[in-house]
Amino acid sequence: MIIRLSQQAARGLLSRRGSLALRKSYSSSSGNSQTRFTYALKADEKINYGELFEKLRSKKILENANGHNAAVLLATPSFAKDLEDANIMGDFAKLMAGSADVGRFHVLSAVVDHLAAPIGSLRPLQGVSVLRGHLDGMLPHLWQQNPPKSKDDADSVSALSFSLGDPSLTMPLARTTFHNNRASTLLLSEFDLTQSSPQLANQTEKHSQFVKVLLDNDLKSLAHLDTWTPLMPLTQPRTVTESFGNIIRGIEVDGTTIPASTELEDIVNELHKQNAQSGVLSGPVGVWAMVTPNPEASGALEEWLEEAPEPISALPDVDDIRGTVTATAQHLKLLYSHGGRLYKILSGGGGWGAKKGLLSLDPQRTHFSLSEEEEMQNFIQSMNGGGFTPEGSQIQFFMSAPTLPDVTEPFVPGVAFGVAGDVAVPREPEPIDGFIGQHFGALSNSAVYLSGQGLPGGKETKLSVPHSRVYGREPEGELGVWGNLTYELADVGTIVLAGLKH
Repeated sequence: MIIRLSQQAARGLLSRRGSLALRKSYSSSSGNSQTRFTYALKADEKINYGELFEKLRSKKILENANGHNAAVLLATPSFAKDLEDANIMGDFAKLMAGSADVGRFHVLSAVVDHLAAPIGSLRPLQGVSVLRGHLDGMLPHLWQQNPPKSKDDADSVSALSFSLGDPSLTMPLARTTFHNNRASTLLLSEFDLTQSSPQLANQTEKHSQFVKVLLDNDLKSLAHLDTWTPLMPLTQPRTVTESFGNIIRGIEVDGTTIPASTELEDIVNELHKQNAQSGVLSGPVGVWAMVTPNPEASGALEEWLEEAPEPISALPDVDDIRGTVTATAQHLKLLYSHGGRLYKILSGGGGWGAKKGLLSLDPQRTHFSLSEEEEMQNFIQSMNGGGFTPEGSQIQFFMSAPTLPDVTEPFVPGVAFGVAGDVAVPREPEPIDGFIGQHFGALSNSAVYLSGQGLPGGKETKLSVPHSRVYGREPEGELGVWGNLTYELADVGTIVLAGLKH
């Protein structure tokens, strides 16, 4: 039965502040374990649920000795209609319950754009990804109704927020209008397993839900999240001299303040001229800005900025591009761990007088809209020099990668989220399909949103770089053989994830 709250109480519980409180309440692992796996389909493979469930039933990892009574099921759009089928979902619930006598089993099913492949691969997968655990620890307040969406969010798709300790990541779901006549799909089902066959006891639809993902050690801040962002540098880091909100007016180059867009426009125009001959760029490229705090506040940050990869002055060949992307991804990971944030450039340049040379950063930092109180706090913060690009902060411009590095290392299962992209993914040594134990994750076609301690000027930020990834990292001493492998792979720019359950 659904617990009904007043609209005011529900809004208070499930606002961003409510989510933060939940993260704190559930940030300590209470000894509960979780099971995760992904089943990836081959291209154009038709699913036979009888055969699939029989294959899964033989997997030792799915034995339910811990008495798990809930599962999060992420599925790609071709499964959208099947998530509404009580018989299929009842059989899934029974399979997940295993031999444990749990009485009732809860399933939170969501349709995502793609599944994330094991770490080391950038290929988006089709299929299902499952996280199984205990209801109260993994899905707190699951049966409490969401507050109504605000008018600003009327067209927003539903979303899941995954906690990895203090930091959390919000994943917008896929649009499923043409699959099941729902704008997006986030269904909650409870099955009675005490009968001869599973019986659907309760079902409802939600537009948001918090999910606690257990790693061996909860991450303490965003600095402990690893990131992979395939970009190429266009300029050196520059000091911001004048800005307001998400608008940058001036930067310092060689001791002189110039309009913010001047240097960027020059290099972009030059690259497009070169591309007319080389054809390296197959279409429009996105431009992002990495904004980092004033380096005077941190010796480590100042050193990292000095070691920034050299900006490209000409379009390199494909092999050089891949090397540049790999080196840049490692550099950006360091900056992210020290409070750096990436913003997509929405517009800039042109105009006359006061508007000449302005750059506009993407102001969106959360999937759902902010309350009036939060908007006012952000405005006051920007007035006090704590906005998107405070004066004295560093800004460096990057372009999206026109090609991606090859991957030759073995893939590592774990927990991974990110953004899909249109650039062709390198051919992999072996195809990824079938059962992948201890792996869970998904990709969005648009963006993911990060929140937690470690972000100056705000606790939330948006990541929209195509083919970018976010994954957890745990202390090296806790990782064992797999952990050592993941760190070795990270050193050569391969996406890897610690946090494996051995």
